[in-house]
Amino acid sequence: MRKHTILFILVAFVFTSSQVFAQRYTKSKRYTSIGGGLSAMNYFGDITPSSSFTSADIQFTRPNLSLHIMRRLTPRFSAKAAFAWGRLKGDDFLSADPSDKNGRYRYIRNAHFRNDIKEFSVVGMLDLFENRNTFLRRPNFVPYAFAGIAVFHHNPKARTPEDMGRNWVALQPLGTEGQFLTGPGSEKYPDPYKRIQISIPAGIGLRYKLSPRIDLAFEVGYRFTFFDYLDDVSGNYPDLNVLRTQKGDLAYKMSDRALETVAANTGDARSVDRVLTDLYGGPSNGIVTLTYVDDNGNPVPFTHTTVNGYGRRGDQRGKPSENDWYLVTGFHINYILIKGVRCPKFR
Repeated sequence: MRKHTILFILVAFVFTSSQVFAQRYTKSKRYTSIGGGLSAMNYFGDITPSSSFTSADIQFTRPNLSLHIMRRLTPRFSAKAAFAWGRLKGDDFLSADPSDKNGRYRYIRNAHFRNDIKEFSVVGMLDLFENRNTFLRRPNFVPYAFAGIAVFHHNPKARTPEDMGRNWVALQPLGTEGQFLTGPGSEKYPDPYKRIQISIPAGIGLRYKLSPRIDLAFEVGYRFTFFDYLDDVSGNYPDLNVLRTQKGDLAYKMSDRALETVAANTGDARSVDRVLTDLYGGPSNGIVTLTYVDDNGNPVPFTHTTVNGYGRRGDQRGKPSENDWYLVTGFHINYILIKGVRCPKFR
């Protein structure tokens, strides 16, 4: 909450600062530019937990393409609206080191995802150096900061297990953490997350004047979200028997993937024997078979074999105390639109 409060204050400051100079900035000096961008996207969340953008896992970097329109409003302030598409990706099998005590849990969990982000944003941009002249006399180099608000659509997907074809399927409808379950105890499960969300874009950039009407900019922009399901991982495992009964075999198999012998995302062979030997002294010592009962307490003909600490209702699957976020870093080109340049009259 503290981080989000600071962000809201920053957004308010960037937008309201334009009023200070608006009265003195003539209409003839305002201008509009259009452009596009090519950036890199990196995700930070339960599958790739990191404390800062410097610890991004480069192997999961994916492209981001954008189009924008920008309006210069004051000597320092511009407003920009943009539409962007990009992809986020993460994989426990590739990023978690099974020999590291902090990576073992994620390696056994064996979750992965990809998520295509379609984003519309409106941001205010505050230049470090002001320009009280026309666009033709703007500074060659201008550092700037930006902040605003964005709405985006997302839909996390993962590959099905090897015996189900390794096909990409949407995860939200499956309710892998019990979101859609009904019956006794279902009130303790989280609500289904929305596939349309709001984020706070904020960051810094450097703009360079390439020609009288063209600028090249480099930006580093955070996208702070208000939820923890960009990767479909956040809380605890549900009752897998209830999940199987109400949502089908695919749902429960996508929820607990600890003992899969093939990493579905890559197709590579995987084994948790080494980790179980380190933790329990042998590859079979940490294996458990879960049994289930119905609402009346009678045993049901379904069992689930997994690793101890995984797959049982209430076992930790993610870390709901920290929201997911992502980083967009790249280059943008701006082309200034003008109706015409007035020339002085000589007599």
